[in-house]
Amino acid sequence: MDTNLNNDNMEEKNTIDVEDAKDEEMQDIQGKFDKIEEEKHMPIARENQDIDAAKAPKRLVASTVAILMILLIFAAASVASYGPMKDSLFATKDNTKTYMESYEFPHTLIRLTRYLKETKIQEGNDWYDPWYENAESIYYYISDREKTFSISNVDGITEDKLQDEIKNSQFYLRASFDESGNVEIENSLGRRFHKDIFINGLGLSNEDKVEYANLDIVYIVPKDFEKHNDFLAYNMKHFHVTPNYFLLILAIGAVSILILMIMAFAIPYSFQSKTGMCRLFNKMFLEFKALLWLGFGIIPLLGISLPSYYSANSFNVVDAIYYPNIYFYLIGIPVTFVLYLLTYLTIVYIKYIYHTGFKEGLICNSVLGKLSFYMLGSVKQLLRQAMEIDVRKDCHKKLFMTLTINLFILWIIALSRFFGVILAIVYSIFLFKYLLKMIDRVKALEGASNQLAEGNFAITLDEDMGILSPISENLNNIKDGFQLAVDKETKSQKMKAELISNVSHDLKTPLTSIITYVDLLKKEDNTPEAQKEFIGILDKKSKRLKVLIEDLFEASKASSGNIELSLENLDVVALFRQTLGELEEKINDSTLQMKINTPENKIICKLDGKRTYRIFENIMSNILKYAMPNSRVYIDLVESQQEVRFIFKNISAYEMNFDTSEITERFTRGDRSRHTEGSGLGLSIAKSFIELQKGRLEINIDGDLFKLIVTFPKAG
Repeated sequence: MDTNLNNDNMEEKNTIDVEDAKDEEMQDIQGKFDKIEEEKHMPIARENQDIDAAKAPKRLVASTVAILMILLIFAAASVASYGPMKDSLFATKDNTKTYMESYEFPHTLIRLTRYLKETKIQEGNDWYDPWYENAESIYYYISDREKTFSISNVDGITEDKLQDEIKNSQFYLRASFDESGNVEIENSLGRRFHKDIFINGLGLSNEDKVEYANLDIVYIVPKDFEKHNDFLAYNMKHFHVTPNYFLLILAIGAVSILILMIMAFAIPYSFQSKTGMCRLFNKMFLEFKALLWLGFGIIPLLGISLPSYYSANSFNVVDAIYYPNIYFYLIGIPVTFVLYLLTYLTIVYIKYIYHTGFKEGLICNSVLGKLSFYMLGSVKQLLRQAMEIDVRKDCHKKLFMTLTINLFILWIIALSRFFGVILAIVYSIFLFKYLLKMIDRVKALEGASNQLAEGNFAITLDEDMGILSPISENLNNIKDGFQLAVDKETKSQKMKAELISNVSHDLKTPLTSIITYVDLLKKEDNTPEAQKEFIGILDKKSKRLKVLIEDLFEASKASSGNIELSLENLDVVALFRQTLGELEEKINDSTLQMKINTPENKIICKLDGKRTYRIFENIMSNILKYAMPNSRVYIDLVESQQEVRFIFKNISAYEMNFDTSEITERFTRGDRSRHTEGSGLGLSIAKSFIELQKGRLEINIDGDLFKLIVTFPKAG
């Protein structure tokens, strides 16, 4: 029977070997085929990569150009919208009337009157100002009561012609002074003209009024006032440009920038970060960005502070804003484009700060920030080194005393004048000898380290080497440290060998039984009772093998941390009682007496319920397997402020002639003979699950007393 059984096993083994060889051959053929296909498609893949690499710069340039064109069109649309909006909001035909009824117009007449009096009437004053001399939009006529002299900017003026000009004017003013300088004012606007400002501005309410005695002053503003291009027309335009028209420009700019900001924030940063323009601006130092904004800000500031000097032959901002002309668009569109470009780049930079972090994106992207971090790091390192000096340590004490003595000697040399030269020579000789001795010690340390590098650990150094003594001590201790490392490696190799042996033994035992009883079932002379018995044994052994394999995989996953935990707040007291309830039948079938001491209140911990249940199950199963029959098992639950501890104590049925660290190794059992049904994985799995949930597992052995403590942190 044994011979037939062996033959059958050999035939089955040969069949398996043939099938394995066929599988390996098919795998080799498939591998070669895959390699050929890969080599066939590799040039195409490389060509596609080259094409993508060549297209990348073009895509960057195209995206940058597209953004610039959109911003340019947006800027042109914003500037072009000013003219229609100005015409719809402000009626320019009433601008002259509004200006003449304002407080500004009398001040203009005051300045003109003073200039004419000082330059045309008073003698000995050669002051010349083209601002007033070239006035065309206002006619003036000044004479005395006797008509002995007259001054006017209108050629051939007569009284009749003067009356005709008054009839065809938008505004006229006549100021007639008597011999005392008292004035009577007549004007076409009546009370709407602020004559009080005019009188007070000329000083006609005090002693200065005598300067205008017997004068007759007439001002006439013709109907074609706005067609002229002189100081008065400029003042009128200036009056309306600030603040009305300029506020309109600011409003258009504010709305446009708001729309631009919404668009810039809506565009994905993944696209914006790839454009070369944005990448360059993001990497630019913060100070350079500020300089760009500052340089751009000078132009709007020049526009805000509109020039007070007017020249008919030069460009001025007031004319460009009042009547939007070619200059308005030639200057407005580029300035607006630069503003929108800087705004867009700044928004992208804000996104860059959000994605890279405040420190990296803002502080470290600044020259001052980098210098500050560098200086701060240097100071911190210096302070750390200073704080690490411990005068109680021999090397630090010697270094500190050496520096103190050196400072004291240098101080004496500096104060000794002539004798300082002699002391400096003596001190230099001393330093030379001291450094020479130090170099010899360094050479000795170098020679010892070379011997250690060559594997010669039989060295002994003099440990009295001053500040180099710690290095000498460490080199002397390397031999012992190397021996300790060898011992640890030997122990690790031994544990690996035992692990392989234990795995092989525990898996081979049920597998051998399965093979044997399968061979027995193949016999035709088996009775039904024998077949039933064999099937029962096969079922038991296959389940046993399944449990071993499942435990092995779970132990491997737990030890590697390759497990996803579902952490939640749960009552560990209730979970432990539930575990005892599930194991109640096994506990009752055993001869053990359970002495359980748990609190009545809830204890909440943040744990994975399924894995924690497995921990308690493995520990209790370990107790039921290895505790001495008819003995007592003590289980205590101790709660503190920060954690909860489960303490398990039992008397072992086997001699515990092993180290406590070995019992949690995989496939290590309490019985060294390995006659029990355990896999040796229970406590290993439990330990891994406990540590993954930030807990601790402690094992203490005192003779036959086995004590296991599980600690979990309480939920905060």
